[in-house]
Amino acid sequence: MAKMQKKEAGQFTEAAEPIWNAGIYARLSVDYHGQKNESIDTQIEIAKDYIRQSENIIFSGCYVDLGKTGTNFEREGFHQMLTDIRSHKINCVIVKDFSRFGRNYIETGNYLEKIFPFFHIRFISVTDGYDSLRIQGENDSFAVNLKNIVNELYAKDCAEKVRAVKKSKLEQGCYIGGIPSYGYCVKWADGKRVLFPEEGTSDVVRCIYGLFDKGDSIGAIISWLYGKHIHRPTDYRRFGHVRCEEGELLKQWADQTVRTILTNQVYIGMLVQLKAGEAMYRRERQRQIETDEMVIIEHAHKPVIEEDLFYRVASKIEKGKKKALPQNTPPEDVYKNLAYCGECNCRLKRICILNTKSYKVSARTYSYGCPNINRIDCLKCDSHFVSGNTIHRMILQLLRAEFSLSEVCMETLVDFNQEQAKQWKKKIEGKKNRIQANLQEADICLSSLYLKYRAGKIGREEFMALKSGREAEKNNLRKEFLRQDAAKQQIEKEAGKINCLICGLWKGTENSVPDGQLAQFLVKKITVYKDKRVEIIFNFKNGN
Repeated sequence: MAKMQKKEAGQFTEAAEPIWNAGIYARLSVDYHGQKNESIDTQIEIAKDYIRQSENIIFSGCYVDLGKTGTNFEREGFHQMLTDIRSHKINCVIVKDFSRFGRNYIETGNYLEKIFPFFHIRFISVTDGYDSLRIQGENDSFAVNLKNIVNELYAKDCAEKVRAVKKSKLEQGCYIGGIPSYGYCVKWADGKRVLFPEEGTSDVVRCIYGLFDKGDSIGAIISWLYGKHIHRPTDYRRFGHVRCEEGELLKQWADQTVRTILTNQVYIGMLVQLKAGEAMYRRERQRQIETDEMVIIEHAHKPVIEEDLFYRVASKIEKGKKKALPQNTPPEDVYKNLAYCGECNCRLKRICILNTKSYKVSARTYSYGCPNINRIDCLKCDSHFVSGNTIHRMILQLLRAEFSLSEVCMETLVDFNQEQAKQWKKKIEGKKNRIQANLQEADICLSSLYLKYRAGKIGREEFMALKSGREAEKNNLRKEFLRQDAAKQQIEKEAGKINCLICGLWKGTENSVPDGQLAQFLVKKITVYKDKRVEIIFNFKNGN
């Protein structure tokens, strides 16, 4: 009932209730083709019907997300609704039920208990009978939290069922991947997707194996493929034919592409799937699968290469790896990811040059050069190198020039360093908060498992196995939390180290050669041109 206000003449009148400008939010997880609009329209109609029955609620608009999961809030329609909330276009949000708003217990609770109250937003879930304006004490809050937990557990249960179906298909030899390996195509056979050798590309694969088996190097094979005008796998998928035709750009094959073909067991009819654990639920992380967990099906499809040839090639590649092992640990690559080619803008690669002084003594020097110098196609770049020592000297000279001629001072660099360290620590705090949220969720799942066990829905053996898995997950999360904490302390330590190096550079110490961390802090980009010009751009001020 509306409150009464007293007037001067002793008369009473009803206080006017506020007008609520309502935005309707509707969401559907999966595109159900013809049924999708019906489902969304049903949600909107239920909310509109509620508005029609309310005297002080005005319809202001709809916010819709199609094909969006409820386990996170990265949705366009949802973000548009938040924008309108901040600009005070709406002050009321209406949904059909809590699951349409979100299936993440922690984040949903954060919106209902913190964000919406902060913006004075009224929240209504029609079929759940929830209205934040009419909430009655802790019992209502508990009921809401319980519903959100149920919604989240439902999403996790669906993820487990999807994973089980996928694994069943894998064990039946069904190909569940996306784009098949070069040399194969996917066709339906006996009610499942199966790999079949593809005409044209499978012949190219046989040629690659044959050339390597005869003794040709990877580089020689790449030259042969280019000479035969054979498209790379990515360009083959783009153009739809094996050989380059008039008007098309022919690019050379990458070294790694040829190596992948020479070591891929798919070419002997073996199907190796589930190489990485897929994250089917928002808080799950993709993890590397152990070898014994992989689903390996032999003779799953027709082979392109004979097994004897495949293992003969694999043996040669393994021997080549052993020969290529470095004898000494190379020094730190100080300018890694900082140096670029001024002609093609490709990242420069550090090159080791071994200078032999005598039959026993040799000296290593390092230079930076464009990797495209070795290309044989249209992307070939002109040869130009710069030694690491040259870059060292130029940075020191430019820094001292900046110190003496500009307003840049040691305090400015120290402050800049501290601000960067602060930003990194802020990111780490965000990671730690997410880990804590994951730990809370793991506790909720353990409680749910125990309730299922007590209710007789799962047996003791299954309960203990699932409990063990969750406990292991919690232990991993705790270890990750400690690692992030250690990383934060390391940032503070390195910030102090960089400040000391800055002081050395400021004083003009000749031995103050930048290390990797100091170089990343000071330098934004190094550009090397073919006429030997070197351009250096600093983070704190542009200078050449």
